[in-house]
Amino acid sequence: MHKPYILAIGDIVTDAFIKLKEDEAQVDEDEHGNKHLILPFGTKPPYDHVDIVQAVGPSPNAAVSFARLGAHSGLMAYMGDDLPGKDMLSYLGEENVDTSTMSVTEGMKSNYWYVLRYGAERTILVKQEAYDYKWQEPAQVPDWIYLSALDGASWNLHAELLAYLRKHPETKLVFQPGTFHFKWGAEKLAEVYARSYMVCMNKEEAADVTGRELDDLEALFDGLHNLGSEVVVITDGPKGSYASDGKKIISIPNYPDPKPPVDRTGAGDAFASTITTALAQGESLETALTWAPINSMNVCQHLGAQAGLLSKDAILDLLANAPDDYKPSLISGTHEPSLEDVAQKLLENPKGIFAADESGGSIAKRFVQYGVEDSEEMRRQYRQLFFTTPDIEHGLSGAILFDETARQKADDGTPFPELLASRGIIPGIKVDKGIVPLPGFEGEGVTSGLDGLPDRLAEYHSMGLRFAKWRAAFTVTDTLPSDAAIAANVHALARYALDCQQAGIVPIVEPEIVHDGNFTIERAREVSARVLDALFEELALLGVNRQAAILKTSMVLAGAQVEQSTPAEVAAATIDIFAHHVPHDLAGIVFLSGGQTPEQATANLQAITNLGEQTWPITFSFSRALQEPVLETWGGQRENTAHAQQTFATLVQANSNATVRQAS
Repeated sequence: MHKPYILAIGDIVTDAFIKLKEDEAQVDEDEHGNKHLILPFGTKPPYDHVDIVQAVGPSPNAAVSFARLGAHSGLMAYMGDDLPGKDMLSYLGEENVDTSTMSVTEGMKSNYWYVLRYGAERTILVKQEAYDYKWQEPAQVPDWIYLSALDGASWNLHAELLAYLRKHPETKLVFQPGTFHFKWGAEKLAEVYARSYMVCMNKEEAADVTGRELDDLEALFDGLHNLGSEVVVITDGPKGSYASDGKKIISIPNYPDPKPPVDRTGAGDAFASTITTALAQGESLETALTWAPINSMNVCQHLGAQAGLLSKDAILDLLANAPDDYKPSLISGTHEPSLEDVAQKLLENPKGIFAADESGGSIAKRFVQYGVEDSEEMRRQYRQLFFTTPDIEHGLSGAILFDETARQKADDGTPFPELLASRGIIPGIKVDKGIVPLPGFEGEGVTSGLDGLPDRLAEYHSMGLRFAKWRAAFTVTDTLPSDAAIAANVHALARYALDCQQAGIVPIVEPEIVHDGNFTIERAREVSARVLDALFEELALLGVNRQAAILKTSMVLAGAQVEQSTPAEVAAATIDIFAHHVPHDLAGIVFLSGGQTPEQATANLQAITNLGEQTWPITFSFSRALQEPVLETWGGQRENTAHAQQTFATLVQANSNATVRQAS
């Protein structure tokens, strides 16, 4: 699976934590509320102990966090070639942080600070070395860049960073401002804020940056979004944290401390870096916001900013045991279901998705086969037959429409999408524009339709369509599909999926292994594995949220020209491939009937269901298996409508039943 490359940029330091004896020092507070650490001057007061914490600072802390959470982590920081510097490089290597973009200046010292700890209080003695802050070109283009605290002498580095981002518009920038960033102000940093995909800061900092009232949360988010960031994260101490995507504001409480915190150093870095990694790995903003407080909490249970940083598995374990009230809440914005909610509703058993999305050319061939006039009105009547069949909402969660169908209306004037939604069936849309030849690869094609897709998706969303489908088809022979055909098609699928999610539409990605052919089930297994691996790597590379995406795929079948395997063999091969090649956090899987007879498709679906509950919800998204007998019964004659609807209802019920495990 693709590991997103996240490059952190910022200063690095070694901290020496000196624990003072409480009877050898004291803290006084003056009339202005300022606290002062007092030690006897000219003496040698004993201290309790010293803890040396290497390679810290907001960006190094984030880099270690990225690595522990499973990302490919890199760090661009500035240091000397002294012993502390060498120790920091060694430590970062042990933490799996790529240091190839580190700048090591010969003959200079590395930043080394002293933290005087007295009870729960601390004072830090700092000395910032004067480095030459120059851009260090990464060997690989980062998927994400994380910019945090840098010295005031680093302004030119920011200009070089912006120039790099202009050359690489696909790289997302996360900005967690440091002290000098706040001193410079939003006006000087206008281009940085405008280029940032996400900004993270606390509530007081947000008020300072925006000039808005501290207690007006919506105004703070509005002010930061106006600077250009798509996602804004604001932390609010004991009150929890908030995040906004510009459409809604969600909140999360702090994860409860198992015992009193030891040290809050690095809590904010843990929070921001965890959200960044979760989003880079394709998680939703809601999910990312639930992960972050857990890592932040655990950091506070340890001394220093990195000792408590958790792995992804450790965060998920703590999340599984979280209190009932530890969940994100919508505090402002639309109450429309999230993409994850829509995906889960589409996957509710015992229901499936009706694929009524044949293009004009495909449906024309089938109409000719059954003697039906191919006209827009006959196509409308045909679709209406299905959509008005009584009781199908008990077996169907969604219906995929073709563009023409999505714009048609029932006899009473109700648009088909509205008619379906009124019955609890989510309307969706096919958005690809068919397969075109792949130049240089005879017999193979690539699916078209990316041009103008965002505009089309925006229109479909306004029409009430809440999910979409894009089909890629892979011909199987001893040598096909080629690597080029796989690469071209999975890239298009991932581009489409990302466009869908950005438009508020759940993507169904359909890499069909074409059933027509002369190949064994073993060959089908091999091709399925290659295609699925490539698909999910590309989805991860583009940052597609898997929890809001559905895989529509073929069962693992031998080619139609050879003897077919039994349903039990098909089921075993299919689930084995999924177990090894489909990520566990995908929303779910739906099957296409893919050239099988209605009876074969239902029998194979039942056999798969009988293998028991899987990691993902599994159901059907059949087209021909639900339509062929209906079209034959209807034949374009209105007097056959009731009989045809009964046929359709029977088929829906049979496949609905096949999503429920049957006793052997």
